Amino acid sequence: MKIEYDVVRSDRKTVAIVISADNKITVRCPKRTSETKIKSFVESKSGWIEKVIALNGKKIVLNGDILSYERVFVNGVKLPLVVGSKTQITSDCVYAKNLKQIKNAFVSEFWGDFKKSVENTAFKFNCNVDGFDIKSYKRRWGCCFRNGKINFNWMIFMLPEDIRRYVVFHELCHTVHFNHSKDFWGLVEKYVPDYKILRARLKTFDFITKLY
Repeated sequence: MKIEYDVVRSDRKTVAIVISADNKITVRCPKRTSETKIKSFVESKSGWIEKVIALNGKKIVLNGDILSYERVFVNGVKLPLVVGSKTQITSDCVYAKNLKQIKNAFVSEFWGDFKKSVENTAFKFNCNVDGFDIKSYKRRWGCCFRNGKINFNWMIFMLPEDIRRYVVFHELCHTVHFNHSKDFWGLVEKYVPDYKILRARLKTFDFITKLY
């Protein structure tokens, strides 16, 4: 398999490969990285690259309607997406004046109740949290800062409720362990015993963070 890729050089210190949902491969590397080293690095990751491309292919087949913006996930369920009308989410459809307004529809519909819920959860489990906010992220579902501030990706409302709950506890546990250590995952498992299954399912939704 011949692997075609783009190269992006920057001030970063390491070489990394990023594969988009539509299987575009980008190598990110330090400015002075030679073409020989880049090629060697890509070849060493060829097995992993092929697996990701195959997985993306399956996602494209299963979610062609999501990728073409004909439908959109709401709480893990696909609903028709109507663009060019009002901006609103109903029980059977998502309306948006344009694609950029989809975020507004989800935030308006779900953020208020979700914020109250996570605030109550944080209080119940005595988590040291300094507030919650909603943001746009392309590669993550949530982010916890050292000061206890937690941000969630607005697309979290596209996820099924059980996976969303895992994301919440994942970030809350970071207020205790600001890392991904054994102790961190042990704490996550205490609150979400099936987190490994949910974490694997979450990865099947990662492609949607690149769409909006």
